[in-house]
Amino acid sequence: MQLRRPGLSRRRFLALAGTTAALASIPLTNVLSATDGTETATARFGGLTPNERFYVTSYSGTPAIDPAQWTLKIHGLVNHPRILTYAEIRRLPAITQVLTLECISNPPDGDAISTARWTGTRLKPILDEAGIRPQAKFALMRAADGYYTSVPLSEIIREENWMPYLMNGVALPSAHGFPVRIFIPGKYGMKQPKWLTEIEFIDHEYQGYWEARGWSDEAWRKVNSGFFSPRPSGGILDILSLRTTARVSGPTDIYGWALAGPSGIKRVEVSPDGGRNWSLAQIISNASPYVWTVWKYHFAPPRAGDYTIRVRATDGNGTTQPPSDPQMGAGMSGQPQLRIQVDRA
Repeated sequence: MQLRRPGLSRRRFLALAGTTAALASIPLTNVLSATDGTETATARFGGLTPNERFYVTSYSGTPAIDPAQWTLKIHGLVNHPRILTYAEIRRLPAITQVLTLECISNPPDGDAISTARWTGTRLKPILDEAGIRPQAKFALMRAADGYYTSVPLSEIIREENWMPYLMNGVALPSAHGFPVRIFIPGKYGMKQPKWLTEIEFIDHEYQGYWEARGWSDEAWRKVNSGFFSPRPSGGILDILSLRTTARVSGPTDIYGWALAGPSGIKRVEVSPDGGRNWSLAQIISNASPYVWTVWKYHFAPPRAGDYTIRVRATDGNGTTQPPSDPQMGAGMSGQPQLRIQVDRA
């Protein structure tokens, strides 16, 4: 599919704003422990993002939904159309998983990426009961806010797909899809609608809202990465001056994240000299292709001064982040950079 270069849509505006906000590194380092209260590197960097810190990107406003009135309609080319209530969804067998979401507008080292512990129910058993007809080729999903998108039949019936209704132990906050949203792990967020109300099976391709405006129809995540620590201080002077240099007093451990599509992360490399020389980073956590990988690199500069740290992650298919990758509607995968000022070696 030939992609048009998107204009400055709301999605791109959010991406630009997010890049500036990332100077403070608030959403990425303010995390909950994924296991217990023990302060570990994984808990401090790469744990669960509190709901109030979780990134938000929406097609329009947040709809007000009465869960007693909400339904999910499974219809179209199925033998047994179904209308499920919220209470019925909650009574289905539940699963709980940790999963990372990323916006298609998230740049390298951006903050439109977050992780939570979700609870919900698998989608495939519901679709199996509906009985998808052989003529069906695509699934069209609609949401309560008017958003819509579609995926090929082979993608909607994946075993990994499911519908969460809890986020970090509580009902989905309104901004994150209450009462029910859909996850198609490995895709960017634009293919995983919040406030899901319909799945219609059709025999023809149907472009979604953003896809019709030049964004990727496939929307599988590209390999991406970024830094947790160290960061610029995030003080008001840093933000106003757009300073993006972190200061350290000597050797320090650099922590960061990496994420890709279903193939997962194979390795992470770090360059302490702007891309001339590369070394393997230590993988701290790599639990699933659908959860960000946490990496660590010990930076021992030979002398005081300014350094440019670059990162390149490689996914399970062998695709490595290129030096740059401008947004063309299919996500970004360029190597992130962090400037560090070393006061003394």
